Amino acid sequence: MAKQKGIIKLKGTIGDITFYKTKDGYIAREKGGIDANRIANDPAFQRTRENGSEFGRAGKTGKTLRLTLRTLLLNSSDSRMVSRLTQTMVKVIQADLTNDRGLRNVIDGEAELLRGFDFNITGKLGATLKAILTQTGESNVIFILN
Repeated sequence: MAKQKGIIKLKGTIGDITFYKTKDGYIAREKGGIDANRIANDPAFQRTRENGSEFGRAGKTGKTLRLTLRTLLLNSSDSRMVSRLTQTMVKVIQADLTNDRGLRNVIDGEAELLRGFDFNITGKLGATLKAILTQTGESNVIFILN
């Protein structure tokens, strides 16, 4: 991927080149790829469809988790949290040994992989909040240490 250097900062598309700004600076890339109809129907792209299905499922599950914790995450997540959470959700789904590839899901996967996930990589909760989680029967109790 090309990075723009110079005083002219471009955003948008010129011909087959798209210019955009990211956290890392101004980037330029060429349009390309395979026709969507071919990916959807060609037997050679079966694995691609399976991977896309699982990736989409990971993204939707991550979004559900983020919406559930929305009030807690408003001022505490970093700019790359969504991609890190989706990456972790993909690993959870890939750990599903019950369903066939392309049909795997979080419920049958290994949700334990989410343990210790930091919603802000620069301000880790464990370094900020000292607490112990104890399970007593069917309920969880959190003890905050000072």
